[in-house]
This record gives sequence, structure tokens and C-alpha cells, in this order.
Amino acid sequence: MKKRIVVFAGNGCKKEKEKYYFNLAYRTGELLAEAGFATVTGGGPGLMDEVMKGAWEKGGDTIGIRLNVQGVRHSKYAKEFSIYDSLVERQNKLIELGDSFIALPGGIGTYYEIFAVIAMKRKKEIPQSKHMILLSSYFKDFDKIIDKFINDGFAFGEMRSFYSLAQNPEEAIDILK
Repeated sequence: MKKRIVVFAGNGCKKEKEKYYFNLAYRTGELLAEAGFATVTGGGPGLMDEVMKGAWEKGGDTIGIRLNVQGVRHSKYAKEFSIYDSLVERQNKLIELGDSFIALPGGIGTYYEIFAVIAMKRKKEIPQSKHMILLSSYFKDFDKIIDKFINDGFAFGEMRSFYSLAQNPEEAIDILK
């Protein structure tokens, strides 16, 4: 059975940033497929769709864990998919499926997913061996958030070991290997 890598990503971004973010997402999908991983996303549009497209076009296994939202276009690149009516149920399924995780740029939903994985690692509900990789300079200030938690006593230094930062998709794949 292939390892499933869950990729958390935004469903949209500013038009002038699309080329950069969509290329990042597409390349991540390509490399996941080339490395023999199954790619799992929220199955939606935007960066999620580009990740799936990149994996699909390289012959990779793609799984979409979709949220039933009227008017939202789902990725056509999911070889398998399931649909959930509840965000919490969908997030739980994404986390349950993940052998490791990559976060691409995104908004509240993406940060919700990142912090869910980190919190579950902290509580030992997710093994430390399941990587949480924050991909791109978009996350350059993430350490500052964690440092604030640590400095104010809301977390401990071990929290930094619950995630890795990668500057490009190649670096992220190297971490997964």
C-alpha cells in the first residue's frame, strides 16, 4: 500500500499570485507521484486542484476528501473521492488518512489543519514519525507564532519538532523519504 500524503492548501489566492502558487502546488503533486506516494487533498479548487492535477498527470494515485458546499467546483483529478457535509468530519478523515502531511499556502482552513496535526502530535494521537511539512517561504513567520506560544508558557520547546519547514517541493519530498 502506498503511503498517503495529505496536502493541505488554499482553494484560491489573488490573481497576481496564482502563477507562483499554482506552479508550487502542481510541482508538489508531480513529485509526490514520481516518488510513489498517493496524494490526498480536500478535493477542491485552487491549489488543491493543482496538486491533484500534477499527481494525476504523472500517473499518481489521487484521493479527494471533499466538503459538500453548494457551488464549489471539485477537482476532476481525484481517482477516488468521498464527500462530507461537516468540516470537522472532513478534517478528521483527512488527518486519519495521512501517513504524513504537507501544507501549502492557504488561509484559515489551512492553518486549522496545520494546528490540528500539531496539537494531535502533542497529545500523541498522531505519531511523531508522520511528518508535518510547511512548504514555501509563505510560512517563514510560523516559527515566530510557535516561539510566542513557548515564550508565554502555552507550549514547550518540543513543539518545534512537530513540523518542518521546506522552501521547495524537492526539499519536502526529501524529508518524506
